[in-house]
This record gives sequence, C-alpha cells and structure tokens, in this order.
Amino acid sequence: MPLKAVIMGNAEAVRTAHALAPRWHGVQVIGAALVGAGETDLPVVARAPMWQALNVAAPDAQALILAEPPEDGATARAILERVAQARMKLMLIENGAPRRVRLDDLLGRPLGAVDWARIQNMIEGKRVLITGGGGSIGAELARRIASLSPARLTLLDSSEFNLYRIGLDLRDATLALADIRDAASMQRWFAAERPEIVFHAAALKQVPIVEAFPCEGVQTNVSGLRHVAEAAHAVGADLIFVSTDKAVEPSGVMGASKRLGEIYCQALDRRGERRAIPVRLGNVLGSTGSVSPIFEAQLAAGGPLTVTDADVTRFFLTIPQAADALLQAATVGLRHAEQRGAAFVIEMGEALSVVELAREVIRLEGLRPDEDIGITFTGLRPGEKLHELLVARDEWREPELMPGVITVGSSPRGLAEVLEIMERLTLLARQGAADDVRAELFAAVSVMDEQAESRQARN
Repeated sequence: MPLKAVIMGNAEAVRTAHALAPRWHGVQVIGAALVGAGETDLPVVARAPMWQALNVAAPDAQALILAEPPEDGATARAILERVAQARMKLMLIENGAPRRVRLDDLLGRPLGAVDWARIQNMIEGKRVLITGGGGSIGAELARRIASLSPARLTLLDSSEFNLYRIGLDLRDATLALADIRDAASMQRWFAAERPEIVFHAAALKQVPIVEAFPCEGVQTNVSGLRHVAEAAHAVGADLIFVSTDKAVEPSGVMGASKRLGEIYCQALDRRGERRAIPVRLGNVLGSTGSVSPIFEAQLAAGGPLTVTDADVTRFFLTIPQAADALLQAATVGLRHAEQRGAAFVIEMGEALSVVELAREVIRLEGLRPDEDIGITFTGLRPGEKLHELLVARDEWREPELMPGVITVGSSPRGLAEVLEIMERLTLLARQGAADDVRAELFAAVSVMDEQAESRQARN
C-alpha cells in the first residue's frame, strides 16, 4: 500500500513538489497544507499564514512532506511535534524525492554563511595533514578539504579500520597509520609529508571514559598534542587544534585536558612563529559515541530512552556543520595575525535540552514521547555538568572578525610554565598516578579562574 501524504509549504513550492510526485515510488499525495496565499491543483486540507500555525492533521494522511525546508530548526521541531501527535511521519524533498526527516535536520544552521572563497584560498595548493583523519569529524573534514584542491592531503590515525574506511572514499589521500602518543613517529611522518596546515582532531573525547582513565587522557590529549605541535613547528606548519566547549571551566578530566591544550596552543601562538589556533566546538551530533546513535538504538529496542538529567542542556552541531565551522574558524584565525593567542569559538546559538532531543528522536518515528515511548533519567555521569559554556569567566570577547565565529581573549600564560606543567603530567601519567594526574591537571587549568576571582575581589 502506498504511503498517503500531504505536501506542505507555500503554494509555488507545493506545485513544484506535486509535479515531481508521479516519480515517487510508494507515495500517494492526497492533499496540500498551504502556508500563505495561493492555490494548487491538490485538495487543500489546511491553510495558515505561517508554518507554526498550521494544523497538519488530515484524514487518512500517514505522512507530511515538506515542499521546502523550514526557516530554522525551531520551526522544524514545532512541525514535528504536531506531526507526531497526529501519528504521522515527517518527510522532506531532497534531490527531487521525499526522504524521512533526520535529527540533524532539526538543529537549524547555527553557523553563519560559510565563506568558501576564503577557505578555498586557504587550502588550494597547500599540503594539509589531519590527525584523527579517519574519525567522525576528521573524515568529514577530509572530504571537505579533498574537494578544495590541496596539493597533498595526509590522513593520520591510530585506527586501522578508520583509515581503511576513509581510504575507500578518498583514494587520492595519503594514509598514515600512526599514534600521536609516539613523538618519534610524529617527527618522521611530518618530516616525510611536510604539511603546511595541520588540523589536530585526534583525541580521547568520551567524558566518562577519560574520567575513569585520566592517565590515558593526558597521554593522548596533552602529550599527543605536544608531539603533533612540535612536529608541525619543525616543518613550518600552522596548527588548528580541535577543542571543545567542555574546556570552559571544566568539571571533568577530558575538558581539563582540552583546556590545557588550549593554553599550550595559545602560548605557542603568542610566541610569534607559526600559528597554533584552538577552535571550540560543541557536541557533534552523530559522531562516534554521541547521544543520537544511542537514542536511536534504544528506540529500535522499544525504549525507554535514557537521559542523564531532566535539566541538562548541550550545544549541538551536526558533523557537516562541525567540519564547516573548523574551516571557517581556521580561515579567520590564519588571516588575522593580530589576534595571536586567541581561542575561536563557534557561535552555536541557544543550548538545546537533551531530553527534548530524546523526544524529537521519538517523534521522528511518528510516535509520542511519554505515551508510546518512555524516557528515564539516570543521573549525571562522572565529569559531566548540567550546562556548558562558550566563554569562561576569566575570558573576554574580542571584536567580531566574521559572523558565526567568536574571538575569545585571555590573560597570557608563559610557554616555559606550560611546558613544565605538561612534563610533570606526562611523567605522572606514565607512572599511572591517576589521582596525582587529576590534581595536577585541575590545578593547572584553575589558575586563571583564581586570578579572575582575585581581580574581582580587589575591584
């Protein structure tokens, strides 16, 4: 039996979509839900002056097909809520045919217009190396860069399977099976590939895992970063360090290790030789270990979906948005040498409720949260906090250099001091001294907060 569907949008978009309908396999269009004035040849089952006001329920309809994308993620989520309440599925038209709406369609577009001309100018004819090049973010970044005519693209990863998988997609890329924790290996590979721009995406990212294994977190996220940065410096390459909003006033070891990585890169950048630019991203939806695949697996098993806390919020980006954001921020940082020592933060709009995200996953299946599928709360995991920040109390926003990218300033830390801290942490981590590693790491990244509080007290 064909899926009975209503097409929704303005009259022109609905007419255009309806003209394509004879080629849609398994879909029978039975009517239109119109936004604004105008007419179509289809029976009009609903009409309203704006998207949010439409009553999407229609007799016998099993799906609603969006003839055009909603103006933002909030509008899409409002439509989805009504569609799920009517036990319908939500679809949109892509490449001339309807497909099911996915979770990443509901997040809007938090990044400003991507300046592809400047990004192309940054990449074209350059030798580029990506660490973690087979991971979720690294692989998407690699695909973007491969289309921008680099002179050479090298993908370095410690996972054989990840390299194999991205190698199938990018057959012209050079693959490097190597571990960033091995300083000598980094020196050899960088000397052989001689990159001009390095995107450092390799890291341990799972908050509870790094909390349980702080020594491993330091050896990868701190020592590994240093090995990459020193190898990049040795060949004259600029470094883009992929950081996280969890580095802002961190509550866990993963965030603290990333904050120390930012401090190190900022100290390198201020030294005035090659660039070392930290870029903060939020949660990358759909990446390895992210919440959306977990929700989808729980839903497939019949539920319930599990959320840590009813009040928890996070900043979210899709994988493509994260890759675009990194390239955009790298372009901003490399073009503005006067901003040495800054961190660049992607403007991700309003933080989203994770429990609401779980509800959206349920609604995407045409089901009703808390009625058809339940949601349970498990409590915050070690190292987690309720809400993330984009800018810390001891940081400040510099004048905007490009829409969608926040330039963040902070008081300088001396490179010699930072290297001494990293040396101590590396020694402790190799000894397996987990408690000492944790204490030393948090002491290192809390210095600036203490200085900020001291300044506030004096004022």
